[in-house]
Amino acid sequence: MRNHSEKKANSYWLLLASCYGLTIGFATISVMPWLLLWGGIFIVFPVVIAWIYGQIGRKVRYGLVPDKPAITITATSFAVLATVLHGSPITAWAGPLLGLATFIGTYLCLRRFGHFYQSADEAPTPAQ
Repeated sequence: MRNHSEKKANSYWLLLASCYGLTIGFATISVMPWLLLWGGIFIVFPVVIAWIYGQIGRKVRYGLVPDKPAITITATSFAVLATVLHGSPITAWAGPLLGLATFIGTYLCLRRFGHFYQSADEAPTPAQ
């Protein structure tokens, strides 16, 4: 049972990191009307994914500040870098490269510091 929950958490982190990497990559190279479209899509999609994976609901533990701020620092640093690069002459190659680096960095950070809520029926029993 533990192996199944680890695979589920791993696929959840993979989806979140890929959404964020695509968002950063597209936000770096897109002009304003498309920027709003990509931003809206990649904000709604992770919320739907979180709901499907059971990370949004009444029984999930919510906190205002994470125990370890590494995820927030990682996400903020990639967003600031995308803002600095937006509109520069190197955007054509730096945007996709930044998107890939964002995906890899966010995935590794989520694997190490991320929380994945398990419902009571998915949690391993003490005998396992």
